[in-house]
Amino acid sequence: MEKAETNNYNITDLVKEEKDLPEGSYKIGFKSVTSRGYRIDEWTGSWVATALIYQIVSGIVLFFYYSQVDPYHSTQYIISDVPFGHIILTSHLYMAYAMIGLVYFHMMRQWFVGSYRGKWRWLQWILGVVLFLLTIFTAILGYMLANTAIAMAAVHIGILFMQRSVLGRILPGALINWLEAILVGNYTTPALFSHLLALHVAVFSTLMLAIFAIHFMLFERSGLASEKPKKGEMIPWFPTNLLYAVFSGIVMVGVILIISAAFPQQLTLAYGSLAYGTFPVPDWYITPVYKLMDVAGYGLSTGGVPLIIGMLVFILLLPFIDRYHNKGVLERPWITAFGIFMLIGLAVMTVWGYSQPGLTQTRLMTMYLWWSITFISFITVYAMRFAKRDGELSENN
Repeated sequence: MEKAETNNYNITDLVKEEKDLPEGSYKIGFKSVTSRGYRIDEWTGSWVATALIYQIVSGIVLFFYYSQVDPYHSTQYIISDVPFGHIILTSHLYMAYAMIGLVYFHMMRQWFVGSYRGKWRWLQWILGVVLFLLTIFTAILGYMLANTAIAMAAVHIGILFMQRSVLGRILPGALINWLEAILVGNYTTPALFSHLLALHVAVFSTLMLAIFAIHFMLFERSGLASEKPKKGEMIPWFPTNLLYAVFSGIVMVGVILIISAAFPQQLTLAYGSLAYGTFPVPDWYITPVYKLMDVAGYGLSTGGVPLIIGMLVFILLLPFIDRYHNKGVLERPWITAFGIFMLIGLAVMTVWGYSQPGLTQTRLMTMYLWWSITFISFITVYAMRFAKRDGELSENN
C-alpha cells in the first residue's frame, strides 16, 4: 500500500533554493520526470494552462470589437463583419467549455488518487479550488456579456442570489448593496456591461493568471505525486517536456478550431425580444447550480445554496479532513465515496435541470433522490473495499 506523504506547512521553505534536484532539471523550477509523467491523465493541468493562454489571446482580439454601449449588436458585428470573427468568438466559447471540463477532470483525478497531500500539495489543492471557482465565475461573466435574454436572466439570478440567499441574510446589508453595485452599476446598459466587462477581463482573469502562476510554481516544487525515481530514470525537461507540452497544446487548439468551424456558435435572442413559450436554460456548467436553487421548495436559504457552500468548504479543506494513512482509492473509502457522490449529483442535477427547467420538485422526491445517490456511492465503495480485503485474506491463507 502506498503511504500518504506528510504536508509541509513551513511557508519560508518556498523561498529557499532547492537542493538535490532531479537530473535534467532547471533551478528556475522546471523539473524532469520519468516516463510515467507522460501519461495523458498527468497532463490535464498543462492543457488547462493552454486553454487559459488561448482565452487570453482570443479575448484580447474580441475586446477590440466589443462595445459595452451596445453589447448585442457588437457581438453580431463580430460574427458577421470581423474577419474570422465568428470562429474566434466560437472558439473562445468552446475553449471555455474545454477549460471547465478539464478543470473538473483535473480536480477529481487529484481527489481520487490522493494527490492533495504531501509537501506543498495541500496548498496547491486550495489554490486549485480557488482557480476552479474563478474559472466558473469568469465563464458566467463572459456568458452575460452578449446581452441575450438568457444572459440577462443570469444577471437577475445573480442579484437574487445576493439578496435572498443565505449569504444575503448573513452578510451585512451594506456589503450586499456594494457587491450588487459592483456587478450592475446604476442598472443602465452601459454601466452594467462596463462592470461585467471589467470583472471578466480585469479582475477575475487577472486573478486567475496570478494564482495559476503560484499553483504551477508549487507543482514544480512538489513534483509528481508518488513518483520516486531511481538515478538514470529521469527524462530531461528540455527539450522533451517542453516539446511535449507545446505539441499537445497545439493539438488541443487545433481540435477546438476544427470543432468551432464545424459547429459555429448561434447567437440567441436579444434581451427584450418576444419569445413566448420559451424558458431560459443556462449553459451545462451552470445547470447543476441552477437546478439546486429550486430543489424541494427549500428555497435559497435552506436548499441548494447551503448545500453548495457546505460542499465547497469540504472540498477546500479536504487535505486536512483526510486523515487516512494510505493513498489508495479503497484505502480512503468515505473520501472516495463522497467524490463519487458529487460526480453522480452533478450529472443528475445537469440532466434534471435540462429536462425540467424551473420546475420545483416535492421535498419527498428530492430527499429520495439525494439519499439514493448517497446509498449508491457509499455502499458501492465499501462493498468493493470489503471484497478486496476478503480477496487479500484468501490469498494469504
